[in-house]
Amino acid sequence: MGASEENSALFPIFVFTIMALPLVPYTIVKILNTFSKKAMTIHCQCSVCSRSGKYRKSIFKRISNFSTCSNLTLVLLWIVMAVLIYYIKHTSHEVKVFEPFSILGLEHGASDSDIKKAYRRLSIQYHPDKNPDPEAHDYFVEYISKAYQALTDPVSRENFEKYGHPDGRQGLQMGIALPPFLLNIDGASGGILLLGIVGVCILLPLVLAVIYLSRSAKYTGNYVMHQTLSAYYYFMKPSLAPSKVLGVFIKAAEFMEIPVRRSDGEPLQKLFMLVRSELNLDLKNIRQEQAKFWKQHPALVKAELLIQAQLTRESKALTPALLRDFRRMLELSPRLLEELVKMALLPRTAQGHGWLRPAIGVVELSQNIIQAVPLSARKVAGGSSEGVAPFL
Repeated sequence: MGASEENSALFPIFVFTIMALPLVPYTIVKILNTFSKKAMTIHCQCSVCSRSGKYRKSIFKRISNFSTCSNLTLVLLWIVMAVLIYYIKHTSHEVKVFEPFSILGLEHGASDSDIKKAYRRLSIQYHPDKNPDPEAHDYFVEYISKAYQALTDPVSRENFEKYGHPDGRQGLQMGIALPPFLLNIDGASGGILLLGIVGVCILLPLVLAVIYLSRSAKYTGNYVMHQTLSAYYYFMKPSLAPSKVLGVFIKAAEFMEIPVRRSDGEPLQKLFMLVRSELNLDLKNIRQEQAKFWKQHPALVKAELLIQAQLTRESKALTPALLRDFRRMLELSPRLLEELVKMALLPRTAQGHGWLRPAIGVVELSQNIIQAVPLSARKVAGGSSEGVAPFL
């Protein structure tokens, strides 16, 4: 019974350990990411920019930024951890070291006569013939008798001096930190329940940790692949013409991961004929230009044609497989365009100036994708420069 109670007392410690293993490092990473985010600096010192809400967050804005699902879950888990610490602290029992002199109320090195006097005195108080209380009986047998024997019997005293206990070397007890009801379940149901708890409490957190670490090594905080940012940094130039931004945009590694099937060949050929006028091909050397277009990497060809399908509103001509890839590209486009805008507007001078031409091209491309308007139509309308000026 005592061992079962001890195992039950260890269960909160087991739960606390399992929670702390993923929670503590995740919290540290979260805090480091929060402090590593660079605040937007004010390059212009005029009073308008200084008072602008763009550079100053209100208390309500800060609370709303903090009150995300992940942050609230993190706070809740730490509250549970605090409750467990309080529970463990107030329910744990200290291990009592066997000290026969202290039990008999004597100083170390007391004489045999003093030991016998103390034993007789305590016997009058705790002996079962004098005190019918069961607790007094247990204390007399477990402590007073053993303390007297440890100090008077030669064998018991030798064991106490060598091993710290009158009964000799004490075996090490190992407990399983699980509640008693799990250990008392017999048959296959108990084993299945035990395996389920081990899987949920140990294996599942480990799998989630591995997935998180693998994704964090592959993606940035904005869920954009590091390989994509490297390609964008390489191709983004200050003199990049707005009409060339689409060529940089489709080089995202996310688009390269979309499979190019053999069955996509014929539908893409048909789509090419529908959007050919939007591909900036040289009409004087149309055959050479078309051959050059198809010699590109198949993933680049497919990405550009699917984007043109959105711009020209030709998505109805896509097969079901291409339509799934088309929707996937549209899902990825906002965050990729956001990264391109950040690169173009990155302050590269003391006055905080970025690259105007690429920024215009990215904003124009973003507008065209959202509105499903061909690039050539936007150029004719001349709306790109008017819509970009307030943004910059």
